[in-house]
Order: sequence, then C-alpha cells, then structure tokens
Amino acid sequence: MASEDPDSANMPAGDNSDQDAGLLLPSTQYVPPPVPANTTQRADKAAAATSARPSELPPAPSSASNLGSPPEFHLTFPDRLKGWDKSVAVWLQENNKYFSGVAASAIVFSGDRVLVLQRAPHDSMPLQWEPPGGGVDPEETILVGCARELWEEAGLVASRVVRVVPPPPVGDEVEKGVVREDRDLGIPFSNRTGDKFYYKFTFEVEVEDAEVVRIDPNEHVGWMWLTEEEVENCRTLEGKGVSFTMSSVRKQLLGAFALRKAD
Repeated sequence: MASEDPDSANMPAGDNSDQDAGLLLPSTQYVPPPVPANTTQRADKAAAATSARPSELPPAPSSASNLGSPPEFHLTFPDRLKGWDKSVAVWLQENNKYFSGVAASAIVFSGDRVLVLQRAPHDSMPLQWEPPGGGVDPEETILVGCARELWEEAGLVASRVVRVVPPPPVGDEVEKGVVREDRDLGIPFSNRTGDKFYYKFTFEVEVEDAEVVRIDPNEHVGWMWLTEEEVENCRTLEGKGVSFTMSSVRKQLLGAFALRKAD
C-alpha cells in the first residue's frame, strides 16, 4: 500500500440515544485493565489478541463469502492513516489497548449517496441497516481488513482509504471542543455475552466501481444508496423506513457527509 499527502478532518455532530444498546458500549462503560508493569506483559497481551478466532469477532468476518476470494488490494491513503496500516496485535500493543480484537466499517459514497446493507433475518439485529464491515483478522492490517470486509459483504474493490470517521461526540465534547487522539477514534463494544470487548473503526473508502454492489445472502438481504436527508430522517424519499443497527451508525454516516462538505 502507498501513503499520500494528508488531508484535514473534522468531528461530526449529533447526540441521540442508542436505538439498540446490545453491543455498543459508551466510553464511560469501558474500563480497561491496569497498565502492565513491564513491556513483556504488554507483549503477552498483544499475543493473546492474535489468538482470538475471526469467528469470535462480532460482526464476524465472512471468510466463506459467496463472492469468492478477495482480490489483491492496492490501497492508497493519506499519511495520517499510517497508524492503521498495522496488524491488530501491533496496533493494540502500541496504543496500550486491551481489547479482544478490532473491527472496521467502510463508508462508501456514490455521488451524494452512501451505501448501506440490510442484515439477514437470521442474524443479530435482523433486517436492520448498516455500512459494510466486520472483524479484522489478527494477521492483516486494519486498513486491509476494512477493504476485505467491504469486498466480502458488498463485492466492491477498495482503491483508497480517505479518512477515519470519528465516533459521535459524547457528553459535552462538542461544547468543550474536545479533539480525540487517533488511538481513541474507535467505538468499544462487547459480544452478546458481554465477556469479550472489541474496538471498531469506521473509514470513508473510495472504490473502483460503485455500480457493481453484490451482497452475500448469508449476511445481508438488501442494499441501498441513501442521501443525507434520508439518513437524517431514517426514511427513504419513497417513504420506506430505515432502521439502523444503532443510532451511532446513523450519526457516523451523518458525520461522514459533514466531513465531505468540509473538504
């Protein structure tokens, strides 16, 4: 992969309660364990992260995708994203994070519309809408994991990672002008049993051809391109209701629209 000149990013706005508190954990509810006393312990923590099976990451990587094996990705990205051009284990160790794994979502635009997929009826949060994404395999970089999930869930080939889309502000962050460090631009969440914790990053991604969306029916049963107004109103212009998996998903989509306008 090749880096390119950095560009600017702004924080998105919005503050609604989550529609589904199932997996998302507000930052105030995630309490990391004490920092290990030495680097050997930190390395052990990172090594433990690599032992997590991909199937344990919610949403799970679709290694058996009906879309076939992913292509070789030739991603470019701005210099400020170099921090995510690292494997999960290395990123967790370098950033002193103690999660079971990392997930990544891809926000893809076609003109003034954004892509969302509808979850399968047999999955958790059935028939609700979300951007493509899933668990990053321990041995791949976070950026490549995002590109792979985009391919496996939507059949789209990522060409450039534009930026990280920050999580929605919490509390009085907007009023205080809080700017989060790169290491804190993810959203913590747990598995359904609450015994494992993960960290999800959301990236805006450009693709080679946005007109060739193909979904894996094992994971999703529909897809749509939505305008900012449709995301804001949770309803298409034709009057169809759009229920997102969580309100944080909707907020990040709106934040991505805002960042594009600020460019």
